[in-house]
Amino acid sequence: MIKGLFCGLTGLDITYYQNEFPSENFKSKTNDYQTFIGGPAANAAITYSILGGDATLITCLGNSTIAKAIKTELTDDYHIKVIDLAEDENRLPSLSSVLVNMQKATRTIWSGQQQFSINNETIYENLIMESSFCFSDCNIPEISINFLKKSRMSQKPIILDPGSWKSHFPECLSLADEIIASINCTPPERDLVTFLKSTSVQNIALTDGENDTLWFSNSKHGRIHIPKVEAIDTLAAGDILHGAYCYYRYHENEPFVEALEKATLVASRSVHYAGPREGVFKFMNNRF
Repeated sequence: MIKGLFCGLTGLDITYYQNEFPSENFKSKTNDYQTFIGGPAANAAITYSILGGDATLITCLGNSTIAKAIKTELTDDYHIKVIDLAEDENRLPSLSSVLVNMQKATRTIWSGQQQFSINNETIYENLIMESSFCFSDCNIPEISINFLKKSRMSQKPIILDPGSWKSHFPECLSLADEIIASINCTPPERDLVTFLKSTSVQNIALTDGENDTLWFSNSKHGRIHIPKVEAIDTLAAGDILHGAYCYYRYHENEPFVEALEKATLVASRSVHYAGPREGVFKFMNNRF
């Protein structure tokens, strides 16, 4: 059985839908707001599960009331096995306030993240051995580097979502097989593709919003055209792309480019709907 192992950030996104950005030192009100489980690894795992995959999520949530509610939703609604490496800590998980501009289909995010004391790291060694692939968003350096090293030792395929550039990325990226990154993920004083080609990474994709996605695979390269879709909400579109890619690449055993093309379709369709889930569910039901 194909099993996906996801490692990284999980939190709660409090999302407000408005038509303009509020001025500084002024109050703003909307009747259109929702909460969603957030975090790149969590969103990728949820997408993978919705499409039909068996997902396990290694993360840090703690034992607050909010954290318990997140774990219940992940388990009951999305059938994801959650390994919380900070389950004994009475701290808040990652919390984000998200403003979605409905006229421009842009989002502005304020994010709060705490450092947890990590324990029981050995608990996921068997999970790595049982997994078909290992995914990380590299967002929690306290666990991501060790997780990736153990995944590499177990010779599991490693897929990364590096997000915005951080100081510990060179070590993470050097352990990866496949990387799907935003074009805005730029290392200091060097080009990302040049840097990645100096590592052992085999397959590279660079996304650029509604513009073409560039891909590099060994000596080959090309581009994937993004379908034209009326964008309503781009929140988590990149995370959805990663989760869908993992599904098509490893659950469906598609080649790199074909899996990326299919994942691009899921992610591009998802932005036509508010929130990070509805578009994926509609994709599953063929109701666009």
